[in-house]
Amino acid sequence: MADMNDVTGAGALSQYDIAQKKPKENTSNELGKDDFLKLMIAQLNNQNPLEPQANAEFVAQLAQFSQVEGIQNMSKGFESLSNSYKSSQALQASSLVGGAVTIEGNQESLLRHGELVFGMADVPSGASGMMLQITNSEGEMIESVALGNQPAGELSFKWDGANLEVNGEMADIDYDKFPTDDDGNIIPHDAGVYRFSVVGNVAGEQQALGTHTSARVDSVTLGQDSDLQLNLAGGGNITMADVKQINQVY
Repeated sequence: MADMNDVTGAGALSQYDIAQKKPKENTSNELGKDDFLKLMIAQLNNQNPLEPQANAEFVAQLAQFSQVEGIQNMSKGFESLSNSYKSSQALQASSLVGGAVTIEGNQESLLRHGELVFGMADVPSGASGMMLQITNSEGEMIESVALGNQPAGELSFKWDGANLEVNGEMADIDYDKFPTDDDGNIIPHDAGVYRFSVVGNVAGEQQALGTHTSARVDSVTLGQDSDLQLNLAGGGNITMADVKQINQVY
């Protein structure tokens, strides 16, 4: 007589095996283009020969079928285009590592000797008597450079801690206040974080203009939703949407 445990074990294993092999029922409620075509053919096969389907109705169903197929193909096309765009964006972002980007609304930048701080300002029409003010991390104003009248639009500047270039021209700097080394070379301001502000006379009032400055990109992170984050030197991160300008690093 067979051992009851053996029989029970075999039955359990058999039931488990059957459960594993049983195909899963399709619970999808979506109607694909193949299902749509099958339903339309079944409708034609079972129509009343004495009252056949009207041509206009049949043509309308064919048009609906074409529309369903077109939407599905369009969806696949958009998905492919989106993946291609994300790959292109990731490649562009990776090329920014080690470079500098000007960030929308950012007014503080880290100065490192041998490198440049890039900046921009939004100059309204009619602005006059503009000045670039630079303050250190302790809030002390270390530079207040007269820029005179500048054309409306985007004003650009570059600063290395001593020399200032505005719209491609060197600004008038008082170099006598800078200490010099044994060879007579100017010693720039200390490395560190500085704040930049462009002010001007607009409609008879002194106003701070929209100013945007740069930061170095240390690395790039790909988020869970394929969102790209640029990790900045000194901490913090931004997205590509925050980048106002990609700067050429010398």
